[in-house]
Amino acid sequence: MRSTYSTLMQSKYFNPAFNSAIFDGPVRIYFAQFHEALALKIYFMVQQKLTQELVVAKERAKASGANIMVMIYPTAETFELSFDAEGAAGSIKGPFEIEKWNEDVVIGLRGPIEDENLDLLVEALRLTMESWRPAELLRAVAPAEL
Repeated sequence: MRSTYSTLMQSKYFNPAFNSAIFDGPVRIYFAQFHEALALKIYFMVQQKLTQELVVAKERAKASGANIMVMIYPTAETFELSFDAEGAAGSIKGPFEIEKWNEDVVIGLRGPIEDENLDLLVEALRLTMESWRPAELLRAVAPAEL
């Protein structure tokens, strides 16, 4: 799906606090301006640690129009408005959730995450990029080319 900003604004994932964004190819980080430092930290970690994965993801995004969106929710409460925060009874809530949204992937952060969880987020982004196969791309490219 070629996500447009208006489509995102009408989705369950959008929060009115998102007044800033960083776009780098398929990776789009949405955040409230007061979380700019965290958003930049995530952006630079992705640039440094996922160089090869970004190259492949950019090609897939270019062919399909799909994106990987990282949403930094202002609080855990605002996160819960967009994601099923209940989970299984007695389950441990992690710092973020990942959901497929049409051809896009949404990674929602349960409020600003601590530095010790940044490596976990970057690893989740790496795994997402490696396994990401937008359907539009699959129709356009032979499986051997992926």
